[in-house]
Amino acid sequence: MKIKDLLENNHFTLINDGVVDAEINNVFASDLLSHVMGFANEDDCLITVLNNINVLGVASLLDFSGVIFSHGIKVNQAVIDKANELDIPLLSTKLTTAETVVMIHELGNNN
Repeated sequence: MKIKDLLENNHFTLINDGVVDAEINNVFASDLLSHVMGFANEDDCLITVLNNINVLGVASLLDFSGVIFSHGIKVNQAVIDKANELDIPLLSTKLTTAETVVMIHELGNNN
C-alpha cells in the first residue's frame, strides 16, 4: 500500500506537500520517540499525536514513508515546513490511534 492509497479514504488528509508515492511497509504507532527509534523499521508509517520537530528527525533517520497525526492533532507550521523540506508526507485523521491502525490494516487487506 502507498500513502496515496490512504488518501482515497475520507478519514485521511494530506497536510503538506510530501511525496505520496511512498510505499508503506508497516505502521508503527507510538508517542515515545525512543521506542520508535528502537523498534520501527524503514518504510514504516508512524502514527502519533506528538506535534514537534523531533518526530521528523526520527522519520527522516529511519526513512519512514510518512507520518500520520491521529486524534485530530493540529500540526504546527514549523513541522509542516520541515516535512516539506524533507519530502516526508504528513497526514492527519480524527480517528484515534487504535482506530487508525485498524483502518490501515483493513485498507491494506483490501488492496
